[in-house]
Amino acid sequence: MAPASIHVAQARGTTAAVLMQWALPDAPAEDAQLVVSELVTNAISHGSGAVGLRVLYGNHQLRIEVTDGSTTPAKRRRAGANDLGGRGLLLVAHLSHRWGVADSGRTTYAVIPTLTEASPCRRTAQPTLDPTW
Repeated sequence: MAPASIHVAQARGTTAAVLMQWALPDAPAEDAQLVVSELVTNAISHGSGAVGLRVLYGNHQLRIEVTDGSTTPAKRRRAGANDLGGRGLLLVAHLSHRWGVADSGRTTYAVIPTLTEASPCRRTAQPTLDPTW
């Protein structure tokens, strides 16, 4: 089955259920759901083939990975005031500690801290090609 926008809602719902089982605080869980929405939307809109989602939790952080068949890496773009899209990776950058691409451009990832006492990571993170944590 070809990816469709309904899969964005399913990915977000699945992520919410898993994060609830992990008993994560609300703020990072909500940020993670938004990041999942944006990365899955980008993979469906700009990637190719099947879209995969992986959420890893360890060392007080979440790593969200979305993979598709395209080797063209995700890039932030500057959206105009009247553009309907083009702001997804800007949101990802502001909500994550770091984001980037791995697997020769097939995977876009974001790392979100989960400690509530940590200062918010709402800053513009630069993408990296380093697939390590």
